[in-house]
Amino acid sequence: MALAQAWPSKPIRVLVPYSTGTPPDISSRLVAMHLTKALGQPVYIENKPGAIGLVALKELLRQPADGSTLLCMVMPLVTTPALLPTQAVDLQKELQPIAQVDTAPTVLVVNNDLPVKSARELIELMKTRPNSLNFGSGGNGTPAHLTGELFKQLHKVTATHVPYAQFSQVAPDLMGGRLQFMFLTSSVAVPLVTSGKLRAIGIAAGKRLAALPDVPTLSEQGLGEFDSSNWTGLAARAGTSPDIIARLNKEVTAILAKPEVIAQLKDQGMIPVPGTPQQFAQYIASESKRWTEVIRKAELIAQ
Repeated sequence: MALAQAWPSKPIRVLVPYSTGTPPDISSRLVAMHLTKALGQPVYIENKPGAIGLVALKELLRQPADGSTLLCMVMPLVTTPALLPTQAVDLQKELQPIAQVDTAPTVLVVNNDLPVKSARELIELMKTRPNSLNFGSGGNGTPAHLTGELFKQLHKVTATHVPYAQFSQVAPDLMGGRLQFMFLTSSVAVPLVTSGKLRAIGIAAGKRLAALPDVPTLSEQGLGEFDSSNWTGLAARAGTSPDIIARLNKEVTAILAKPEVIAQLKDQGMIPVPGTPQQFAQYIASESKRWTEVIRKAELIAQ
Protein backbone atom coordinates (compact mmCIF):
# COMPACT_ATOMS: atom_id res chain seq x y z
CA MET A 1 0.00 0.00 0.00
CA ALA A 2 2.87 2.33 0.79
CA LEU A 3 4.36 1.61 -2.63
CA ALA A 4 1.09 2.46 -4.34
CA GLN A 5 0.81 5.72 -2.40
CA ALA A 6 4.34 6.73 -3.40
CA TRP A 7 3.85 5.83 -7.05
CA PRO A 8 5.02 7.22 -9.39
CA SER A 9 8.37 8.13 -7.90
CA LYS A 10 10.31 7.91 -11.18
CA PRO A 11 9.74 8.25 -14.96
CA ILE A 12 7.41 5.75 -16.61
CA ARG A 13 8.37 3.94 -19.80
CA VAL A 14 5.73 2.81 -22.32
CA LEU A 15 6.91 0.06 -24.69
CA VAL A 16 5.34 0.31 -28.15
CA PRO A 17 5.60 -2.80 -30.40
CA TYR A 18 5.68 -0.66 -33.56
CA SER A 19 8.08 1.88 -35.05
CA THR A 20 7.84 5.66 -34.75
CA GLY A 21 5.00 7.28 -36.70
CA THR A 22 2.73 4.23 -36.81
CA PRO A 23 -0.84 4.55 -35.45
CA PRO A 24 -0.07 2.77 -32.12
CA ASP A 25 2.96 5.01 -31.65
CA ILE A 26 0.93 8.15 -32.37
CA SER A 27 -1.88 7.36 -29.93
CA SER A 28 0.59 6.18 -27.27
CA ARG A 29 2.56 9.42 -27.48
CA LEU A 30 -0.65 11.42 -27.18
CA VAL A 31 -1.71 9.53 -24.03
CA ALA A 32 1.84 9.68 -22.61
CA MET A 33 1.95 13.46 -23.00
CA HIS A 34 -1.24 13.86 -20.99
CA LEU A 35 -0.21 11.22 -18.42
CA THR A 36 2.99 13.18 -17.79
CA LYS A 37 0.89 16.17 -16.72
CA ALA A 38 -1.54 14.07 -14.67
CA LEU A 39 1.05 11.98 -12.82
CA GLY A 40 3.78 14.56 -12.29
CA GLN A 41 6.45 12.26 -13.74
CA PRO A 42 7.77 11.96 -17.30
CA VAL A 43 5.97 9.27 -19.28
CA TYR A 44 8.00 8.43 -22.36
CA ILE A 45 7.75 6.09 -25.33
CA GLU A 46 10.28 3.42 -26.24
CA ASN A 47 9.69 1.73 -29.61
CA LYS A 48 10.37 -2.02 -29.59
CA PRO A 49 9.11 -3.45 -32.90
CA GLY A 50 9.55 -7.08 -33.88
CA ALA A 51 8.16 -10.63 -33.64
CA ILE A 52 4.50 -9.56 -33.85
CA GLY A 53 4.89 -7.56 -30.63
CA LEU A 54 6.81 -10.16 -28.61
CA VAL A 55 9.99 -8.05 -28.47
CA ALA A 56 8.13 -5.35 -26.52
CA LEU A 57 6.15 -7.85 -24.44
CA LYS A 58 9.23 -9.79 -23.34
CA GLU A 59 10.99 -6.54 -22.44
CA LEU A 60 8.04 -5.73 -20.17
CA LEU A 61 8.27 -9.16 -18.51
CA ARG A 62 11.95 -8.56 -17.69
CA GLN A 63 11.00 -5.51 -15.61
CA PRO A 64 9.65 -5.40 -12.04
CA ALA A 65 5.87 -5.24 -11.64
CA ASP A 66 6.01 -1.76 -10.10
CA GLY A 67 4.16 0.31 -12.69
CA SER A 68 7.31 1.98 -14.01
CA THR A 69 7.17 0.07 -17.32
CA LEU A 70 3.95 -0.28 -19.30
CA LEU A 71 3.05 -1.91 -22.61
CA CYS A 72 1.08 -0.52 -25.51
CA MET A 73 -1.15 -3.55 -26.09
CA VAL A 74 -1.94 -4.11 -29.78
CA MET A 75 -4.13 -6.61 -31.61
CA PRO A 76 -1.29 -8.72 -33.12
CA LEU A 77 -0.12 -9.69 -29.64
CA VAL A 78 -3.27 -11.78 -29.12
CA THR A 79 -2.26 -13.90 -32.13
CA THR A 80 1.24 -14.79 -30.92
CA PRO A 81 0.34 -17.97 -28.99
CA ALA A 82 -1.17 -19.42 -32.17
CA LEU A 83 1.39 -18.07 -34.65
CA LEU A 84 4.54 -18.51 -32.56
CA PRO A 85 3.79 -21.40 -30.17
CA THR A 86 7.46 -21.96 -29.32
CA GLN A 87 7.68 -18.38 -28.04
CA ALA A 88 4.21 -18.32 -26.52
CA VAL A 89 3.43 -16.05 -23.60
CA ASP A 90 0.25 -16.61 -21.59
CA LEU A 91 -1.25 -13.13 -21.87
CA GLN A 92 -3.93 -13.83 -19.27
CA LYS A 93 -1.32 -14.95 -16.77
CA GLU A 94 1.47 -12.46 -17.53
CA LEU A 95 -0.41 -9.22 -18.21
CA GLN A 96 -2.69 -6.92 -16.26
CA PRO A 97 -4.86 -4.87 -18.66
CA ILE A 98 -5.23 -1.22 -17.68
CA ALA A 99 -7.49 0.34 -20.30
CA GLN A 100 -8.27 0.22 -23.98
CA VAL A 101 -7.27 3.47 -25.66
CA ASP A 102 -8.67 3.45 -29.17
CA THR A 103 -10.02 1.52 -32.10
CA ALA A 104 -9.36 2.21 -35.78
CA PRO A 105 -11.76 0.86 -38.43
CA THR A 106 -10.30 -1.06 -41.35
CA VAL A 107 -10.87 -0.03 -44.96
CA LEU A 108 -10.92 -2.42 -47.92
CA VAL A 109 -9.00 -0.67 -50.71
CA VAL A 110 -8.06 -1.69 -54.25
CA ASN A 111 -5.64 -0.59 -56.92
CA ASN A 112 -7.27 2.02 -59.16
CA ASP A 113 -6.85 -0.20 -62.23
CA LEU A 114 -8.72 -3.14 -60.72
CA PRO A 115 -12.17 -3.28 -62.41
CA VAL A 116 -14.26 -3.41 -59.24
CA LYS A 117 -16.32 -0.75 -57.49
CA SER A 118 -17.63 -2.74 -54.51
CA ALA A 119 -16.65 -5.57 -52.19
CA ARG A 120 -19.19 -7.83 -53.91
CA GLU A 121 -17.54 -7.19 -57.28
CA LEU A 122 -14.16 -8.00 -55.74
CA ILE A 123 -15.49 -11.32 -54.46
CA GLU A 124 -16.93 -12.18 -57.89
CA LEU A 125 -13.60 -11.32 -59.55
CA MET A 126 -11.73 -13.51 -57.05
CA LYS A 127 -14.09 -16.40 -57.82
CA THR A 128 -13.56 -16.10 -61.57
CA ARG A 129 -9.80 -15.63 -61.19
CA PRO A 130 -8.79 -17.90 -58.28
CA ASN A 131 -5.39 -17.20 -56.75
CA SER A 132 -4.66 -14.48 -59.33
CA LEU A 133 -5.00 -11.51 -56.96
CA ASN A 134 -2.45 -10.47 -54.34
CA PHE A 135 -3.00 -8.67 -51.07
CA GLY A 136 -0.30 -7.26 -48.82
CA SER A 137 0.47 -6.70 -45.18
CA GLY A 138 3.27 -5.60 -42.89
CA GLY A 139 4.00 -9.25 -42.08
CA ASN A 140 2.43 -12.55 -41.10
CA GLY A 141 -0.03 -12.22 -38.25
CA THR A 142 -0.53 -8.49 -38.66
CA PRO A 143 -4.08 -7.09 -38.79
CA ALA A 144 -3.97 -6.60 -42.58
CA HIS A 145 -2.93 -10.23 -43.05
CA LEU A 146 -5.50 -11.77 -40.71
CA THR A 147 -8.32 -9.61 -42.01
CA GLY A 148 -7.52 -10.75 -45.55
CA GLU A 149 -7.53 -14.37 -44.41
CA LEU A 150 -10.87 -13.89 -42.64
CA PHE A 151 -12.33 -12.30 -45.78
CA LYS A 152 -11.19 -15.30 -47.84
CA GLN A 153 -12.63 -17.78 -45.35
CA LEU A 154 -16.01 -16.09 -45.07
CA HIS A 155 -16.53 -15.76 -48.81
CA LYS A 156 -14.76 -18.95 -49.93
CA VAL A 157 -12.34 -17.20 -52.27
CA THR A 158 -8.60 -17.48 -52.79
CA ALA A 159 -5.86 -14.87 -53.06
CA THR A 160 -2.12 -14.73 -52.38
CA HIS A 161 -0.79 -13.00 -49.30
CA VAL A 162 2.41 -10.97 -49.77
CA PRO A 163 4.07 -10.05 -46.45
CA TYR A 164 6.45 -7.08 -46.29
CA ALA A 165 9.32 -6.53 -43.87
CA GLN A 166 8.64 -2.78 -43.96
CA PHE A 167 5.06 -1.52 -44.02
CA SER A 168 6.23 1.59 -45.89
CA GLN A 169 6.81 -0.61 -48.96
CA VAL A 170 3.20 -1.82 -49.12
CA ALA A 171 1.37 1.30 -50.32
CA PRO A 172 3.68 1.92 -53.33
CA ASP A 173 3.20 -1.68 -54.50
CA LEU A 174 -0.55 -1.41 -54.01
CA MET A 175 -0.67 1.80 -56.05
CA GLY A 176 1.70 0.33 -58.62
CA GLY A 177 -0.32 -2.82 -59.21
CA ARG A 178 1.85 -5.55 -57.71
CA LEU A 179 -0.87 -5.83 -55.07
CA GLN A 180 -4.53 -5.64 -56.10
CA PHE A 181 -6.32 -5.18 -52.76
CA MET A 182 -5.67 -4.77 -49.06
CA PHE A 183 -7.30 -4.08 -45.72
CA LEU A 184 -5.73 -0.86 -44.43
CA THR A 185 -6.26 0.80 -41.09
CA SER A 186 -8.29 3.98 -41.53
CA SER A 187 -5.47 6.31 -40.48
CA VAL A 188 -3.40 5.03 -43.42
CA ALA A 189 -6.23 4.48 -45.90
CA VAL A 190 -8.07 7.81 -45.71
CA PRO A 191 -5.30 10.07 -47.10
CA LEU A 192 -4.52 7.60 -49.89
CA VAL A 193 -8.19 7.35 -50.87
CA THR A 194 -9.04 11.06 -50.63
CA SER A 195 -5.99 11.91 -52.73
CA GLY A 196 -7.16 9.48 -55.42
CA LYS A 197 -4.20 7.09 -55.10
CA LEU A 198 -6.40 4.13 -54.09
CA ARG A 199 -10.10 3.27 -54.28
CA ALA A 200 -12.05 2.35 -51.13
CA ILE A 201 -14.76 -0.27 -51.70
CA GLY A 202 -15.86 -1.15 -48.17
CA ILE A 203 -15.50 -0.39 -44.46
CA ALA A 204 -14.72 -3.46 -42.35
CA ALA A 205 -16.40 -2.09 -39.23
CA GLY A 206 -19.82 -1.60 -37.71
CA LYS A 207 -20.49 1.80 -39.24
CA ARG A 208 -19.26 4.11 -41.97
CA LEU A 209 -16.27 6.38 -41.55
CA ALA A 210 -16.93 10.09 -41.20
CA ALA A 211 -13.89 10.74 -43.40
CA LEU A 212 -15.25 8.44 -46.15
CA PRO A 213 -19.02 8.91 -45.83
CA ASP A 214 -19.83 7.52 -49.30
CA VAL A 215 -18.09 4.19 -48.71
CA PRO A 216 -20.55 1.58 -47.36
CA THR A 217 -19.67 -1.00 -44.74
CA LEU A 218 -19.30 -4.61 -45.78
CA SER A 219 -22.48 -5.47 -43.91
CA GLU A 220 -24.35 -2.76 -45.84
CA GLN A 221 -23.23 -4.56 -48.99
CA GLY A 222 -24.94 -7.72 -47.77
CA LEU A 223 -21.74 -9.48 -46.72
CA GLY A 224 -22.68 -10.09 -43.09
CA GLU A 225 -21.18 -8.67 -39.93
CA PHE A 226 -17.50 -8.00 -40.47
CA ASP A 227 -15.54 -5.95 -37.93
CA SER A 228 -11.76 -6.15 -37.99
CA SER A 229 -10.91 -2.84 -36.40
CA ASN A 230 -7.37 -2.36 -35.12
CA TRP A 231 -7.02 -1.31 -31.51
CA THR A 232 -4.54 -0.31 -28.84
CA GLY A 233 -4.55 -0.13 -25.06
CA LEU A 234 -2.30 -0.06 -22.02
CA ALA A 235 -1.22 -3.04 -19.94
CA ALA A 236 1.16 -3.65 -17.08
CA ARG A 237 2.98 -6.73 -15.89
CA ALA A 238 0.83 -9.08 -13.81
CA GLY A 239 1.39 -8.50 -10.11
CA THR A 240 1.30 -4.72 -10.39
CA SER A 241 -0.52 -3.15 -7.46
CA PRO A 242 -4.30 -2.87 -8.02
CA ASP A 243 -4.05 0.72 -6.73
CA ILE A 244 -1.60 1.59 -9.51
CA ILE A 245 -3.83 -0.06 -12.12
CA ALA A 246 -6.86 1.83 -10.80
CA ARG A 247 -4.99 5.15 -10.84
CA LEU A 248 -3.78 4.62 -14.40
CA ASN A 249 -7.24 3.60 -15.57
CA LYS A 250 -8.74 6.71 -13.95
CA GLU A 251 -6.22 9.00 -15.65
CA VAL A 252 -6.52 7.34 -19.07
CA THR A 253 -10.31 7.53 -18.88
CA ALA A 254 -10.10 11.25 -18.09
CA ILE A 255 -7.62 11.80 -20.95
CA LEU A 256 -9.86 10.05 -23.49
CA ALA A 257 -12.75 12.33 -22.49
CA LYS A 258 -10.85 15.52 -23.33
CA PRO A 259 -12.23 17.22 -26.47
CA GLU A 260 -8.75 17.95 -27.81
CA VAL A 261 -7.71 14.29 -27.41
CA ILE A 262 -10.91 13.08 -29.10
CA ALA A 263 -10.23 15.49 -31.97
CA GLN A 264 -6.58 14.47 -32.33
CA LEU A 265 -7.46 10.77 -32.39
CA LYS A 266 -10.22 11.44 -34.91
CA ASP A 267 -7.71 13.23 -37.17
CA GLN A 268 -5.73 9.96 -37.18
CA GLY A 269 -8.81 7.85 -37.98
CA MET A 270 -9.06 6.55 -34.42
CA ILE A 271 -11.98 6.42 -32.00
CA PRO A 272 -11.36 6.62 -28.22
CA VAL A 273 -12.63 3.62 -26.26
CA PRO A 274 -12.60 4.32 -22.52
CA GLY A 275 -13.48 1.47 -20.18
CA THR A 276 -12.51 -0.53 -17.12
CA PRO A 277 -9.56 -2.93 -16.82
CA GLN A 278 -12.09 -5.78 -16.66
CA GLN A 279 -13.75 -4.69 -19.91
CA PHE A 280 -10.38 -4.51 -21.64
CA ALA A 281 -9.42 -7.95 -20.33
CA GLN A 282 -12.66 -9.42 -21.68
CA TYR A 283 -12.09 -7.75 -25.05
CA ILE A 284 -8.54 -9.11 -25.29
CA ALA A 285 -9.84 -12.61 -24.52
CA SER A 286 -12.58 -12.38 -27.17
CA GLU A 287 -10.15 -11.06 -29.80
CA SER A 288 -7.70 -13.83 -28.99
CA LYS A 289 -10.37 -16.48 -29.47
CA ARG A 290 -11.61 -14.98 -32.73
CA TRP A 291 -8.24 -14.53 -34.44
CA THR A 292 -6.86 -17.84 -33.18
CA GLU A 293 -9.72 -19.54 -35.03
CA VAL A 294 -8.86 -17.62 -38.22
CA ILE A 295 -5.21 -18.68 -37.87
CA ARG A 296 -6.18 -22.32 -37.29
CA LYS A 297 -8.44 -22.45 -40.34
CA ALA A 298 -5.86 -20.77 -42.56
CA GLU A 299 -3.05 -23.00 -41.22
CA LEU A 300 -0.85 -19.96 -40.84
CA ILE A 301 2.77 -20.05 -39.76
CA ALA A 302 4.61 -16.86 -38.80
CA GLN A 303 7.92 -16.16 -40.52
